[in-house]
Amino acid sequence: MAERWRLFVAIPIGEELRAALAASLDGWRSRPDLAGLRWTDPAAWHLTVHFLGATDPSDVTRIRADVAGVAAAHEPIQLATGGLGGFPSAGRARVAWYGVADPERRLRRLASEVSSVLAPEEPPRFRAHVTLARARSEPVDLRDWVAGADAPDGRLEIGEMLLMRSHLGRGPARHEVVGTVPLGGRVHA
Repeated sequence: MAERWRLFVAIPIGEELRAALAASLDGWRSRPDLAGLRWTDPAAWHLTVHFLGATDPSDVTRIRADVAGVAAAHEPIQLATGGLGGFPSAGRARVAWYGVADPERRLRRLASEVSSVLAPEEPPRFRAHVTLARARSEPVDLRDWVAGADAPDGRLEIGEMLLMRSHLGRGPARHEVVGTVPLGGRVHA
């Protein structure tokens, strides 16, 4: 069987926001009520726009061009960030997240259009967030953390989307950029 790449389209969060979140993470890791979480590597933090899954590597050029076609019609976006939560709920979370406010739904429209060109048969399921942690096994009650933790407020400057390859194996997933697509512009190799 031919090699398949695990691909997704992502938005980088920027180094300033990454550093502020990482500083907060140091305090959260020691909380006993969060012991059931496996924290993600700050170097891997991003917003997932669309997950493609196992993909033939020969499709990368076409996928990059499809994403570039959508990106060309969107100007860069600036959004406020802040707040914490859990999916599917804070009381029974499998995922702990950091929030992104999208009051004008510009990011949601961008994500919806990307999903429409990459997987038109799948309805878009986009919720803007940065995944901070996943439950090790059982859901975790995050309500006290969500209500009282000090999460940084910040800004997310969205000027590009990344086509990412995820490498799974021992330890956390490693991500490799296989294409960069600027908003309002042309594709970069």
